[in-house]
Amino acid sequence: MAKKCIICGKEAGYRIKDTSDYYCQECAEENFADIQILIKLEKEARNIKSYVTRQMNKHLPPEDEDEE
Repeated sequence: MAKKCIICGKEAGYRIKDTSDYYCQECAEENFADIQILIKLEKEARNIKSYVTRQMNKHLPPEDEDEE
């Protein structure tokens, strides 16, 4: 589910760390002097995906190479 900007309702691309305040590119630039302080949702999504993959791999049984 895509996150929505809390100001205009457009699809968000940024958020404030440790909050559920999301902003689109335009609103982020208008309301913050430096958008570098915001977290890019795309980067955060990649980090979460990587974490989930690592956790899943811990619980998978090893592949049996002799099996065909």
